[in-house]
Amino acid sequence: MAKGEALAGLKDIIGSILAELKAIQAAQDFPGPNHGFPGLIDAGEHGSLLVNENIERSITELSTLLLENDTAATRQFSNAEWRALVRKSLGPPLASIDLDDPLAVDIVRKELRRALDQARSKNGNQEYAVGCTLFESKDDIDPIRVGPVVIEARHQWLDRMVAEQKIGKVMAKRIRRKWAGGKLAKRKNAVDQIREKDVLAIVGACPFVCSVKTRGLPPESGKHKAIIAARMALAVVALAWDKPSSALDGFRLLIDRNLRQLRILTFEPGKITLAGSKLSHLPSGYTFKPGEWQVQAKRLAPLFAAAGEVLDFVTHATGQVSRPALNNVLMQALLWFHEACREAVDAMAVVKFVAVLDGLACGNGESEIRALLTARVGWSENDSIYKNGGLTMKQAVARLYGEGRSRTVHGTSERLSQDWSEMRGLAEALSRLALLGCLNWFEKNASGDDPAQLRVR
Repeated sequence: MAKGEALAGLKDIIGSILAELKAIQAAQDFPGPNHGFPGLIDAGEHGSLLVNENIERSITELSTLLLENDTAATRQFSNAEWRALVRKSLGPPLASIDLDDPLAVDIVRKELRRALDQARSKNGNQEYAVGCTLFESKDDIDPIRVGPVVIEARHQWLDRMVAEQKIGKVMAKRIRRKWAGGKLAKRKNAVDQIREKDVLAIVGACPFVCSVKTRGLPPESGKHKAIIAARMALAVVALAWDKPSSALDGFRLLIDRNLRQLRILTFEPGKITLAGSKLSHLPSGYTFKPGEWQVQAKRLAPLFAAAGEVLDFVTHATGQVSRPALNNVLMQALLWFHEACREAVDAMAVVKFVAVLDGLACGNGESEIRALLTARVGWSENDSIYKNGGLTMKQAVARLYGEGRSRTVHGTSERLSQDWSEMRGLAEALSRLALLGCLNWFEKNASGDDPAQLRVR
């Protein structure tokens, strides 16, 4: 929408709100016919402003129009957070304005903008934390940093919280005692008691804590982006394994973690059967020998650096970074990869893994996916993707993109009743290699912002 059109639209909506307020004031019995159920808006020093359903609808329209014309706000706020801020910011000017003033619309519009800018400037630094599983080993695992995300053993996290004065020494001592299996006496200060319970509940029995720092984001939006970044960081760590989905089965945030034992009764005619069981959502991942992870962490440092820039983009308040186009492509690829690894249904996992390849190829289909694999993995079209022969790269891409993605998405697949586990493994292997190759290129090529370069040798 053009700037002039947006301004005219804002004035029209504000004008309708003022007209509705005049009608309310003129009515003998509020809310009156067709005015809907009344509500209150905080008007600051002016108390509260009584509004009706029509005004609430106009506020929603105003909020939507403002958001459509503010690129930064669309990244910073959820729709609900933004509407609540617009509604709150309207209270004082609407309560104080002279409704008969011919300049009333412009005054309210300017005061609204000023209040919104002032409120947004108060969105400072936040750090969100949640317990997570990672490795079975934890005592000698140094903190893993991927952009705004840091994963550290819980005792390291607690030490850092004390050093940064975010948790008091007394509380930290009690938390350590609880983690060691001790019992805690009830605290005299009710607030301290609640905060202590929150820490224990949010970390739970997890041996690690995943923290995410954000800047310039309101609380709910910041929390949402932090969770996304945390999940993506776990997927980045899992890329170090040949089969990341297996590694991710033991890497989980506490909010996602749920140890499952799949048990199903089976009955056959003339037979007495017992329920078998299978574990998924494992309680922890790989076990390292002392010092082994440090060697791996040093090798993976370039990967963490490249992915860190992408995760910085995920949590960035405005998206105005040095390479927004490339960051956007890699962000979506990492998100698809995480979701594919977590997917329980093999056919759907294939669709999501192919979305990684298609996204890195900028949505240009099979030929550009092949170009991507040639440029970033080193395969020619007729090279076998397996050491013992079999599928060529061209055949593998055709199979995954045609049968695995397109026919499934468009509802024309005739293979959904068949076993997709082999195709899933193929899709995961190709998307992992492509993603690693692209992140490696991204880390080594700091200039330029053209995603098409991912497909160029």
